[in-house]
Amino acid sequence: MAKKKRFDFTKKNKRTGKTENVGYLDLSIDEEQGRCSLYFYGDIVSATWESMWYEEDKCPQDIADFLNQLDGCEDIDIYFNSGGGDVFAGLAIYNQLKRYNGHKVGYVDGMAASIASVIMFACDELHFATGAQAMIHKPLCMAWGNADDFKAVIKQLNLCEESILDVYMEHTKEGVTRDKIKNFMSAEKWFNGSELAEYFDVEVEERAAVAACASDYFDKYANIPEQVSGTDKKDIVDAVIAEMQNREKERIEAEKQEILADLDDYGI
Repeated sequence: MAKKKRFDFTKKNKRTGKTENVGYLDLSIDEEQGRCSLYFYGDIVSATWESMWYEEDKCPQDIADFLNQLDGCEDIDIYFNSGGGDVFAGLAIYNQLKRYNGHKVGYVDGMAASIASVIMFACDELHFATGAQAMIHKPLCMAWGNADDFKAVIKQLNLCEESILDVYMEHTKEGVTRDKIKNFMSAEKWFNGSELAEYFDVEVEERAAVAACASDYFDKYANIPEQVSGTDKKDIVDAVIAEMQNREKERIEAEKQEILADLDDYGI
């Protein structure tokens, strides 16, 4: 039997030293099967004060709160429709999920771009909806300062790139070289599910992708496809609500069929 559970998102007030609640997320948990769901349906941000503005955005502290409140819920279904975000926040989230012992099944419902494409590989299984997309590219940032400052920034970006490559290479198919993936990153490569499956261990499902993703990071990308540009932040909220409502209807229908089957067994 599934039930709703509220996960509190917190932050520590640096002035008072107290931990404060700054938001929440209601999720559906199937207690009988020990499963729960996590949605990356927004941007990946670095701090809780950023993610509190939009419930669909996630930061590392949000994920830490989520994992700490699972109460024995062993398996997680993780859904993606994200345009990416902060590289260090994404790497932190990837490592948080990677360390979690439960079985993690990832579903790319619409998009996993930039650092979201790293987070998705924290899953033990990864499924792409037909029409969903992923994007990998070299990390980028804003910089200011003198020549020495820029040299330090370049060094940091190169280290980030190698860290991201390390993650990708753990999930490539046999024969795919590091240079091949590195070239894809340099070109800001966008993949549909079938293309991604040529190089990485993913499965493509015969299931239509959800509505296009909205992201504050799209204007930073060079080769963004036309079909995912120009969307509004409200679109992503509507997509989250619609997707969760559809899954709730499917769950109720499945429970109804189980009850009818039990009644048949008892001759009722």
